[in-house]
Amino acid sequence: VKSFPISIDYEKFNNASRDLRIRRNSRKIREGLRVDKIILSVDRLDYTKAILGRLESFELFLEQNPIFREKVSYILLMVPTRESIPKYKENKLSVEALVSRINGKYSVLGWIPIVYQYQTVDFRKLVAIYGASDIALIVPSRDGMNLVAKEYVASRPCSDGVLILSETAGAANELVETILVNSNDRQEVADAIVEALRMSIGDQKKRIERMQ
Repeated sequence: VKSFPISIDYEKFNNASRDLRIRRNSRKIREGLRVDKIILSVDRLDYTKAILGRLESFELFLEQNPIFREKVSYILLMVPTRESIPKYKENKLSVEALVSRINGKYSVLGWIPIVYQYQTVDFRKLVAIYGASDIALIVPSRDGMNLVAKEYVASRPCSDGVLILSETAGAANELVETILVNSNDRQEVADAIVEALRMSIGDQKKRIERMQ
């Protein structure tokens, strides 16, 4: 018996990230949010993704680090799945309620901390979102691999950006240059966000290049 970890078409994502139209779309996303840094999560709406815990970690980050308010936005992109199952509907309502509460607590005119999107996006738009985001926050409670982490790394044409990854995701065994966290530890995830925001460009490039 041998292990053959699943991966992605690296060249497809990397080449697309260098496409001028996609890079223009990435700039439009950044200009639309008008913040210094963008954090991104892309997940199916699944209980194994620990979305509520991640939102609580982001709320803790905002609470403890007021200096970053109005400077950081978090794009929470949820991909619909199993919508006919009651538990998944309940999970969606819980996520939306928590997003509303956090945004209601911290939003000011011209800035909302969490940009919530519940939709399926095509390949080109997804790569543009990867390119626009400074940090990928990928912290499921359990994942066999998690290809989003690999897609984000592949979609950084300038080899910058920071990946925060749950130590229980299979990708953590391969992408060892990430900031590894325990997804159940709210404080650890909040601290990792601060570390990622303060990481130098040189350190970012060194990590991303090794993972690429």
